[in-house]
Formats: sequence, structure tokens, C-alpha cells
Amino acid sequence: MKSIATKSLAVVALVAALGVSIPAVAFANSTTTSTNTTANASTPWTTWRATWVTYVQGLKSIDTTFHTSLESARSTLQAALAAATDKAERQAAIAAFDVSAATALNAHVSGITAAGDPPPPPTGYNGTAYVDGVQAANVAFRGTVIPAQGTLATALAAATTPQDVHTALLTYEQVAGTAAATRAAALLALGTPPSNPGQPLS
Repeated sequence: MKSIATKSLAVVALVAALGVSIPAVAFANSTTTSTNTTANASTPWTTWRATWVTYVQGLKSIDTTFHTSLESARSTLQAALAAATDKAERQAAIAAFDVSAATALNAHVSGITAAGDPPPPPTGYNGTAYVDGVQAANVAFRGTVIPAQGTLATALAAATTPQDVHTALLTYEQVAGTAAATRAAALLALGTPPSNPGQPLS
């Protein structure tokens, strides 16, 4: 017997990782070209790019910690189930897993919330509008999914039956699935990334 959460929280882990990637447009060089040389000089674009990379790396670290906590909880559950000799021990192992999963989710929610919104790109560059669109899609996505994860964590911690867990996960998956589809549509609507990002428009 396994908790529904051991199967369905894979969706939580997957969705948690969405919306924290850096599109290639952010890595473009902003160069200053003269008649004789091309110098890689610091510009508002390269300065911003560095802050965005640091921001996203922070989000990825939060996600990594979440995955690690969840895998640890799964390993503990598997060991407890293997050692269980009766239904009561199995149920206790499952309940402990659900609490651990709720704790991991709450930590993920707190970390992403504390990170806040990404640094906006500087104006006047080829790529500014595209990055603005990417960031808006990601912020909107996290603005829906992170509160839903908090709700799920509360529900898992309070669950007393497998049906409680199933209902909580189903509710979360519906919210997360809709948010992921909305994000994908928003990114698709941005069209092709600019070919020379990081270059001044004038």
C-alpha cells in the first residue's frame, strides 16, 4: 500500500521546477563595436543579466532543496513500509510521509515567496520586450501555483483519510495544470526571440 501522494507529488515536483528557466536571450552579449575593435564592456544589459542569472539560480536552489526533501521523505516511507508488520504501521508510515511532504511544500512556498519578482531588464535594448514577456508569464505562473502549493501543504497536513489526500492533490493538479497551460500559451504568443538581444535599439 502506498500513499497517493507518493505517486501524485511527482506532479508537484515537476510543476515546481517550471517558470524558473532563463531563456537564451538573456545570455546574449552586449558589445560595443568601434572601427578597429570590439570590446566586451559592461552595459546596463550585462549588469542586469548577471542579476537575473543570480535570481534564477536562487529559485533553482529552492527547487533542488524541495526535491531533496521529497526524495528523503519517499526513502523514509519506503523503508517504513518494508518494515511494517500490520496495517496500523503502514498507515502511520503514510501519515508521516504526508506530513513530511507538507513540510517540504511549505518550505518551497516560503522560499519562492521570499525571492520575490525577478529584476526587470533595462529599457532601450533589443530583447527588453521579449524578456518582459517571459518574466510576466513566469511571475503569473508562480503567482497561481505557489499559493496552491500552500493550500495543498495545509490539506496534506490535515488529511485523515486517503480520500482527503486524493482530493487535495486533484485540486492542486487542476490549478497547476491550468497555470502551466496559460504560461505555455503566453510564452508561445511572444513569438521568435530577437536575433540580437542585448544591443541598444538606437
